[in-house]
Parts: sequence; structure tokens; C-alpha cells
Amino acid sequence: MNHKYCIIGLLILPNFFFSQSLKEKAEIASFSNQKANQELVKQLIQEEKESKIRLENYLLNNPDKKRIEILPISKAKREIVGVNSNGELIYAQTHNFGSATTSRANKLYNNGSLGINIQGQNMTAAVWDGGSVRATHEEFVVGVFPKVNIMDGGVQDEHATHVCGTIAAQGINPLVRGIAFNSSVNSYDWNSDLIEMTGEASNGLLTSNHSYAMGALSSLWYYGAYDSRAKQVDQICFQNPYYLPVFAAGNDRNNTTPPGSTQISQKNGYDLIFGHGNAKNIITVAAVQQVSNYTGPSSVIMSSFSSWGPTDDGRIKPDISTKGVQVRSTLSDSDTAVGFMDGTSMASPGITGVVLLLQQYYNQLYNGYMRAATAKGLILHNADEAGSTIGPDYSYGWGLVNAEKAAIAIRDKNKSTGSKSIIEELTLQNGQSYSKSITASGTTPLRVSISWTDPASSAQNNGNVDPTDVYLVNDLDVKVTKDDSTFYPWKLQGMSAPSSPATRNSTNNVDNFERVDVDNPSGNYTITITHKGSLVNNSQNFTLIVTSDNLSTLSTSELPNKKNEVSFYPNPAKDFIYLNEVGGNTDIMIYDLSGKLVSSSKLVGGKLDIRNLVKGNYMVTVKNNNGLSQSFKFIKE
Repeated sequence: MNHKYCIIGLLILPNFFFSQSLKEKAEIASFSNQKANQELVKQLIQEEKESKIRLENYLLNNPDKKRIEILPISKAKREIVGVNSNGELIYAQTHNFGSATTSRANKLYNNGSLGINIQGQNMTAAVWDGGSVRATHEEFVVGVFPKVNIMDGGVQDEHATHVCGTIAAQGINPLVRGIAFNSSVNSYDWNSDLIEMTGEASNGLLTSNHSYAMGALSSLWYYGAYDSRAKQVDQICFQNPYYLPVFAAGNDRNNTTPPGSTQISQKNGYDLIFGHGNAKNIITVAAVQQVSNYTGPSSVIMSSFSSWGPTDDGRIKPDISTKGVQVRSTLSDSDTAVGFMDGTSMASPGITGVVLLLQQYYNQLYNGYMRAATAKGLILHNADEAGSTIGPDYSYGWGLVNAEKAAIAIRDKNKSTGSKSIIEELTLQNGQSYSKSITASGTTPLRVSISWTDPASSAQNNGNVDPTDVYLVNDLDVKVTKDDSTFYPWKLQGMSAPSSPATRNSTNNVDNFERVDVDNPSGNYTITITHKGSLVNNSQNFTLIVTSDNLSTLSTSELPNKKNEVSFYPNPAKDFIYLNEVGGNTDIMIYDLSGKLVSSSKLVGGKLDIRNLVKGNYMVTVKNNNGLSQSFKFIKE
């Protein structure tokens, strides 16, 4: 099979009618670290070549071994896609076993209760799966225009077709209408997925669906492990801060064969997620039964198969839940075929569709897209409670997705009067803290969240069972204070007590999404964001999300306090930026939005030369011997 590894131009598609504009994609791509992406692609290609050589040797020495098989009970497709350097076989396996109603996505549609018309128009997702979507299916053709682009010539596949329908089926058969039914999809098979994901993300892709897992399916160590795939997916996301992949949690909780059955008996159903599903910067999705009318946690019923967390370091996985039982969607038998499937494979595309809708709505209102951490944060922040205990858990994650509440938060973002939500994309510099004073009241909790795309950890698990390593790199913390009371974020206890209720009496040192809930708020509160240790790359982008029944902002401050205030002009700038009131012996550090230092120099004559920078958005840190330490953003034209 021929795969094109070119990054530039990968997304030149025949169906511009359905796609985001080239200008919009170029704007998103301008925030990607293109040089780092190219280096990563080279590394991934080399690793893939070495793995395929080992695989060819293995198959040559084991002629009776089938490379592709359909498992007898679950009917899942399983393919040997490589061999680890330690000789373990790497398998890719699909997760087989009224989505819009469960997720409340239908509230965003034309004639929905929100009074908006958000249905995925001009939005594009990508789907990686066990083969290609049946692109000729009536649900994927509008007039003469295809909604699905076959990107790598993979063999037509039933599972991929079903997944794609949950995202984008247009609704000729109204029973299979997708979550973002006016959107389009780029379809890939799972071979070379990381390379292709890097290429798509480099060119402005916002989200993708991955209803499969890869791992050494003969070992226990990979359950919960932050392995090479999880690390590489995190690296792709960090280098492309608007890209949010969505992964199925897996269906191992009713597994009757080793090693899954062994893990279930030893861990009581916990610690079952593996491979890329354990990455920090993605959304991992659990499958529940349909929820026709949410009235409380008891409305959400867990499936019998959905894999539970935690990760080895105790992070909250899965992240979110939606319908994955008896999902009706498109099939590949004919251009009109539809049918039912069960599995986290069927839940994951429901969340991918929600990401498309929220990004579309945000762009419509504010003429720009959200960072991936913002989109993820909104979904987790606004989730409805599920499970027997309050707060997140290792089965439902943060609860049942609620696209309507997330859309309302977007609608009410940062209003000058009557504001009910705060959504701010910020940057915390090394040694800096951030605080905001608010007033809140109401009968529902005041929710305060921070979400960030964390750098990939330098460590990874290569075969150890349940190591104690922590894989969070930049450890940000949020707390809310009022008078003598301090409110901390939710935190789970890892495998030391996986079924215990979440606590909220200390800082969280493992998750890169944190949420503080203040029950029955009334009065003035202070939100404070700090960090532990030193920030890798000297800064960390993050998003602050706040919602309450009645909410207003009193003040905002960045600490430490500045002895002087620096002013600069122009912005945007082409060749030079001029700074005032900074004093002598001034150091200037310029960072791109991935946090990479791109320039370090002394300020000469109050003029900063930016002619050698590529077009894009940058952060400048100014430090001098008078105690000034301040940062500002600018746009290089």
C-alpha cells in the first residue's frame, strides 16, 4: 500500500464544498510547529520501516500465522501491524460490540432549543480505522459531491463505514443521521496512522476519530501504560495545539481470554485501557446505554464491556461517556445498508461529532477556532454527573457528554454584562501565577476548570507492570478561595483505591484537566493558577473555563507584580517592535505558541528585530535588572 508522507499539501481535497476554507486551515496550521512535525515524521517513518522488517521476518518464520483475522465471538477485526524491538507482536484491533439525543447535540441543530443552526457545515473530521469507508453510500453523497474522501486506498471496511456514519451520515435515512451530519470526513486505514495524523494536523485538521487500539496483546504490562504510542500521540498534539484526536476506551471488561481475563480477575475490571488511549492530550471515550432524558446520575447506565481506567500514574481515563450500545449507522454491504453495532468504537465518533459542532459554533461567533485544550476542557467541564459517586471516576470519566451546556458556555463567553461563563486562552510563564476575582451565586455549583495540552513525557513504559512514574510534565494547579476557605480540584486515587470516590482536598499532580466545584456559591471568590517546579519550555498555554448561574468578573492579575509596565507597538508587526519604559540591560526571549524558545537577545535602542521570524503568533518575555519581568503576545505579519 502506498502512503504519502508529505506534510505540505496533504489536505488538498476534491470536495472544497464541504471543507473548512483553505484560509481557515492555514490559520490553524500557522500555530503548528512545522519543523518539529517534519522531524517527527522522519522518526516515525524510520520506526515503521524497522517494525515492518521485523514483522516480515516473523511472518516468514511463522507461515501458519494469519496477519488479519476476525475474532469469533466479538467479530472484531484484528491485524498484526508490527513487531516491537523486544519481539512482542503489535496488534491493531477494532472495538466492536439515538447518539444525538444522548449527547444533546440535537439541541444545536436547526429548530433545536438553542435557536442556532450548527450541524457541521463546512467542517471536516478524519477517521482512521481498519479500512476505508464505503464512500458511495447514499448517506455520504450529496448530489454529485462526496462527503467522504478516501485518502490512502484502504480496503472497504464495515467498521469504518459504521463509525463514519455516526459522525457524518446526512440523514437520508433519518434513523442513521450523524452527529455532525453536514460535515465531511477524510478516511484512512490504520497503517501509518501516526505519520498521517501528523500530516493532517500540520495542515489544520481539528479532530479525528480512532475506534481501535494498538498494543502487545499478549502482555499485562501494556494495560494502563504510557507506552511509545501514547507518548507519540501526545507529541503530535503538543506540536499542533488545535488538533484533538478522539479514541475509544476499548471493550475488554467482558473479555474471557487472557491476558484480558487475567487483568479483570486481578484488578476487578479496572486498569484495562491500553496504547494510545492512555495519552494525556486526547479524549478517551466510554460507552453507555442511550439516555433519552437525563434526570440525574441514575439515567446513565454503563455498558457491560466498556474498559475502565486508570492509567498507571492514576490519571482519569476514560475522559467522557456517550452512547455506544445499539448504535444504528451505515454499513458497507450496499449503498443503502444500515445496521446496529455496540462498542466504545460506536461511542467515540459521537464525541468526534460533538467536537466538530462546538468548533463550528465557536468559529461562527468569534471568527476563530478553539485550541484543542479548550474544546476538550469544555466537554469535560460541562459533563453531566454519572456513576454512584459525585465527581469523576474511572468508568464514566467526567460523566455524560452534554453538548448543549458546552454550547451555552460558548455563547455566553466573557459577556460584559450578565456573563454566565468565562473562557480564556492564556499562557503561564515560568515562575508566574495568575489570579482572577469573581462573584458567583446560584443553586448549581460554580465550576472552575483549567485545561492544557501537556508536552510528551520524556519517560515511557517499555514493559514494566504498574510502574510508579508520573507522566505529567508541566504541573499546573487551580484553586478557588473565599475568606478562609480553599476549594481544591477533584482527584482520584489510582490503583491504590480505584473505586473510591474522588476527593477535593488537595492539589492534583497527574491530570492535565482540573476542575473545582463550589456547591451553592454565594459571594466573592478568587481563582488562582500556579505551577509546581519549573515549566518545560519556560511557559505553558492553558485555558480557564468558569461557569455559574450568576457570574461576573471583578478583577484579573498576573503575579509577581510588575515594578514597571512595558508598552509596545505595533501589533501586528512586520519588521520591528518598539518597547517603552523597560530600562537598561534588558533580556528579550521570544517563544512560539508551542512554548519553544525561538530567539534570545539583548534589547538595543528599544527596538526588537523580528524580520527573521516566520509569520505567526509569538510570546515575548521581557526581563531587566530593575526587576521588570513581563510577557506579551504579538502577531508577526
